[in-house]
Amino acid sequence: MTNNLLQRKTIAIVGGGPGGLTLARLLQQSGVRVNVYERDVNKDVRVQGATLDLHDESGLKALTKAGLLEDFKENYRPGADKMRIADNKATILFDQHTEEWKEEFGSEHFRPEIDRGPLRTILLQSLNPGTVIWDCNFVDMQPSGKG
Repeated sequence: MTNNLLQRKTIAIVGGGPGGLTLARLLQQSGVRVNVYERDVNKDVRVQGATLDLHDESGLKALTKAGLLEDFKENYRPGADKMRIADNKATILFDQHTEEWKEEFGSEHFRPEIDRGPLRTILLQSLNPGTVIWDCNFVDMQPSGKG
């Protein structure tokens, strides 16, 4: 159910990264009209970059609330959150890969990683068609009356 303040309004989100797309999904679930303005020409224009690790109290919580945790689980990279530190002669100084490690969703210490491309795909597919307005650059914002 849409909040009365948001009825007959469309929320503009500048940027179609993980944060903007997740916010758009959460707002749409509440019945809010949303447009995401993204500077990329289209969804396939470039590689999305490195992996992201999501934490239980933030990113995973948002994806759970957005109803996308199962999609995340199908696309995350098990074990990618483990660390290995070596010196300049490749002597391993610290290695979480050799430790017994129970990866468990819901654990505050579990921080599963996902590549940005699959995460963006999950989020884009969860939005209403036409939500993302491609090839738009934010240029300026000016006050209007008291707002």
